[in-house]
Amino acid sequence: MTDRPHCCARIASTAALLMAMAAQAQAPSAGVYRCGNSYSATPCPGGQAVAADDPRSDAQRQQALAAKQQDAKLAKDLAAERRGREQAAAGQQATRIGPSEAERARAEAVAAKKQAKLDAKKKKKTSKPRKAAKA
Repeated sequence: MTDRPHCCARIASTAALLMAMAAQAQAPSAGVYRCGNSYSATPCPGGQAVAADDPRSDAQRQQALAAKQQDAKLAKDLAAERRGREQAAAGQQATRIGPSEAERARAEAVAAKKQAKLDAKKKKKTSKPRKAAKA
């Protein structure tokens, strides 16, 4: 069984990546520079120019856009399904709290058995004949 929250997170991250790629494809490349461990559109001291052109064809871009839209629809559908399940579960209550009837009956039977043993012990003690005191 798939874990739906993780599925939605993957869809959202994929959609964000595709949107970033689409934005990059639409904007003309002004140049990208690597400045240490980060990237910038403006040159920096010691920075290196990085080729950031989108090598995809128009057909590939359209395919990515279609996949993005499909993922967004799936994410919306999954969210609606989750909300529906949450609403349906909101009015539900626990079926029982505490022991079941069978567990209660078993506990009463054990208690009755213990009481019977105690009663038998008491009866046994009182039914012993007493020795007559020596005169």
